[in-house]
Amino acid sequence: MIEKRDNKMNIREIAQFTLNYFEINREERNYAAILFGTLCQHGNAERFLQYCGINNNIGPDFGIYFEYAYLRDLWNKISSEETKKEIIRNHLPIKGIDEILQLPLKGINQKFGVGGEASSDFLQYPGKWAIVKYHKIFKDNDDFLKICRFKWSFNIKPDIVIHLDKNNAICIEAKYESGEGVYPSSDLEKSIFRERGLKYIGQMELQKYMMEELLGIKTQFKFLVFKKGKSDTHKVVSWAEVFNCLDMSEMPNFVMQMAKKISG
Repeated sequence: MIEKRDNKMNIREIAQFTLNYFEINREERNYAAILFGTLCQHGNAERFLQYCGINNNIGPDFGIYFEYAYLRDLWNKISSEETKKEIIRNHLPIKGIDEILQLPLKGINQKFGVGGEASSDFLQYPGKWAIVKYHKIFKDNDDFLKICRFKWSFNIKPDIVIHLDKNNAICIEAKYESGEGVYPSSDLEKSIFRERGLKYIGQMELQKYMMEELLGIKTQFKFLVFKKGKSDTHKVVSWAEVFNCLDMSEMPNFVMQMAKKISG
């Protein structure tokens, strides 16, 4: 048993910090979460849609989702290996794809470099394909890049997605101080891209590919930031603009204070 030192001050005491956490919070996902909660309050979804210039009657297919992982969850629901093969065949147009998909299941999994032991029973989740492995197999840069984009699309999770219906959506990427993310993210994978002379892929470009090409959902893309700038793929909006169009009166004090803080 560790004996506590009675005179030992905790970090807050040493820093002489007496504020609440919401007064210093810089976590982007936390801000995205309070926006999600605010949008779920009565009437706020309609207010936000009006702000976006959308006249939409909220029907049975309407939904607001935080950390949207559609492809991951859809793949988990597919029990047919032939259906999984058809998905790969249709959306991974690389050289020799038909021949690859004629291999035994274990051979297909090995070809795409799944992490760990390759399964002989089912096609493994594309998000688990390992760049460091299939980099050695697919030498053509164009094919390699297509595989990367496909793989990453099963892993990315836009902060908030609003489904107007099954085929139309608004995709929101929320930022506080950081800029747009890029793929790959690890140092080892970045070194592979440099070795191949390839540019990194922007977070917003990948979201557009996932939503519109892979899922077939017509989507408005919004990049939510503290200070407005420019994006080639998303409409840039400020936190102040979004929170100002919503009714915050029923939200708890810490949420209103955080909204005020990030609104400038």
